[in-house]
Amino acid sequence: MAFPQPNSELYTTGGADFFRLKTPLSSPGDMYESLVSGLGMALGPESDIANVNVAYFDAQAPNFMQFTQVSPSRSFVGRLDANNSGRYAPAQRPGRVLIWPSDLYDPNYRPRAFVAPTDQITFISPVLDVIQYFSDPGTLTPSRVDKEYQFQNYIVSGTLYIVVPYYGRKYCYVNFTNRNTVSPNTFGITGVNYAITDDSSVNPYHQETVIRAPAAVGAGATVTVRITAGLTGMFDALVFSVNNNGPAPLRIVVSDESQG
Repeated sequence: MAFPQPNSELYTTGGADFFRLKTPLSSPGDMYESLVSGLGMALGPESDIANVNVAYFDAQAPNFMQFTQVSPSRSFVGRLDANNSGRYAPAQRPGRVLIWPSDLYDPNYRPRAFVAPTDQITFISPVLDVIQYFSDPGTLTPSRVDKEYQFQNYIVSGTLYIVVPYYGRKYCYVNFTNRNTVSPNTFGITGVNYAITDDSSVNPYHQETVIRAPAAVGAGATVTVRITAGLTGMFDALVFSVNNNGPAPLRIVVSDESQG
């Protein structure tokens, strides 16, 4: 969790029409809160997380807590109450608007092919982006922007794994070129769906789908891969592997829009 989180009250006293919570995740249990009521909730344009849970105070609901969820295809228009003097039961937590990812995230994930201590792994932390509206937003159609990631030079002793968030995306364009004029570079792509699992277990439950089996890319050669939900499936993350220090430009573009 990024600390301190934005103070929603400062947005209302400052005359803003909305409160935006935009932060990278650091753990699978990150939870955020808004101290003020609102008239709508939607996914923000830069959210990597696709499904976000929202809890709000409802005096007639069991435990005084009601739930909704927002996603790229669903927003919520209507009053969402925070009640800072009320308490959720039985925990007796203040009745603020609570916001947390429904999608799973595991920064302790390691690919099944990972070999310690020679292999390395790096994560692009998924961004949670949610907008709470203080005035009537009318009809809301959440839309996430396309995101692009670029890598070029790597520090590799064994195999380097790069984990990129992909929650709910429908399309990914991958372009990899080995600019080493002498040595090949082994390049692979795997789709991962996280599970609730003990990462220290010899048999963690994360699901891995091989999209491009690791294979040598010769000096000066280029590999282009297009990943679509219809043909390949949908994943929480994509994992890219290389085993040479480079240079080897890697361009990755993810999108919610299906491409041709």
